[in-house]
Amino acid sequence: MDLNSLKVLLVATLLGLGVAMAQDSNVNEDYLTLDSVTVSEISLDVFNQENSELLLEKKIGQKSVMRLPGMPNKMGQVHASDAGKVIGLAKELVALGEDIYKLVQKGKPHNMTSYSPISVIPRVNGNNVDIFETENWKMPTRATYEIIYKNLFGMEVVKFRYSVIFSYGGTYQGKGAYLTATQIVPVSIMTSFGFDFSAIMKLQGIQNHGTKENPVAGAIITMEYTVETVIQASLESDSYHLTGRGGFKQL
Repeated sequence: MDLNSLKVLLVATLLGLGVAMAQDSNVNEDYLTLDSVTVSEISLDVFNQENSELLLEKKIGQKSVMRLPGMPNKMGQVHASDAGKVIGLAKELVALGEDIYKLVQKGKPHNMTSYSPISVIPRVNGNNVDIFETENWKMPTRATYEIIYKNLFGMEVVKFRYSVIFSYGGTYQGKGAYLTATQIVPVSIMTSFGFDFSAIMKLQGIQNHGTKENPVAGAIITMEYTVETVIQASLESDSYHLTGRGGFKQL
């Protein structure tokens, strides 16, 4: 092979490497680019088979078993030590617990035993009732959801399953219907390489759906979740409305 042929071969090789590197860069960019997110509700039928109901599907950028604290015991009582601090006030109601807490940080579940879940209980003459003086709490109810993010290749790069849990029906001196043990609990989390997932829960507000003499507590809680890569970040949120009569609705 003469010198000119060698030069041609070398140039062709370098050009080929350049094209391959450019293509690889595009592949990496597509891999790290979020394309869509779906939210589904997960339930079990009478045969214990899992069913998934799609609640939301949209393109990114498009408008659109552990000990859980605060749970009532078998006697329908809640221990006062689980009440937490005051995080919201209404005329006849007070919200106790944590106004904001981490669910998942950088793809790893946070310590779920280090916080106080939200309770909405009565205020009498401007004073907060001791939650230990409430009674008749129903056992917790649960709704489970799954969030899936896909990239431009259609690959599932983030999959997060969580449950909304709360107890309702608590009374004070035979009246009212209140909320306790209100929380969002991570069930499972999967993140692919290059993707960071974080989620927090916070109280949006409380309402009285009853009367002054017979309050019915209402609360709106929101979960905010973020997926980040080196080239993109996506922030979404899901909100839930709960009532002391057991009402539950995703907003």
